[in-house]
Amino acid sequence: MGPKMTLPPTAVILAAAGEGRRLGSRLPKALVPLAGTPLFLHSLRTFAGLPFVREIAVVLPADWVDRIRKTLGRRLESLKVTTLVPGGARRQDSVRIGLEATTSPIVLVHDAARPLITRDAITQVVRAAARHGAAVLAHAAVDTIKIADARGRVVSTPDRDQVWHAQTPQGFRRAVFVKAYTVNGRRDATDDVQLVERAGGKVVIVPGPPSNFKVTTPDDLARATSLLDRSRR
Repeated sequence: MGPKMTLPPTAVILAAAGEGRRLGSRLPKALVPLAGTPLFLHSLRTFAGLPFVREIAVVLPADWVDRIRKTLGRRLESLKVTTLVPGGARRQDSVRIGLEATTSPIVLVHDAARPLITRDAITQVVRAAARHGAAVLAHAAVDTIKIADARGRVVSTPDRDQVWHAQTPQGFRRAVFVKAYTVNGRRDATDDVQLVERAGGKVVIVPGPPSNFKVTTPDDLARATSLLDRSRR
């Protein structure tokens, strides 16, 4: 697939059902303000601005779906949001609900808590997913990594050149993603590409920027605010 080839229609599952306790907020994490705007709207705008993105399913805490629909419904429709769905007990349950609510041949899963995702990174993940079946945005490890046992004792040191920190979006051909969820059943996973790995699928890495970090703590929120301010100057 050459760089000039038109990318296939893409669905985005925006995972926004997380709690905001570590941010010190009573609001769900996705609704915590970042530079005066709910956190999830930052990445949502970026996805909506891409022509190959045809549908977006936003997965929210169940008791917030109606409230968000009433307060932001028209605004979200203008940003290609085709459905708001309640999240499940686990993140992968929430993603499955979003998967069932979309139809496009390529599916992206993105953490709403990663507000600084770029159009170029999204495009590269879609291109890689369409070509290989599954792709994950990630950045190379810069620190030496240690593997420890349950007692906190180091048992091995993996080759740093082979270690990557997974980010989102993670992208899939729909058939690959559906198969992964079917094969894994109720087994837990830390991210969606792990499900594909277990199902025997091929996953390729798309190098991504460290700036695409996940907002989890107040310090992360302050860092994201600073980077946004800097980009607007």
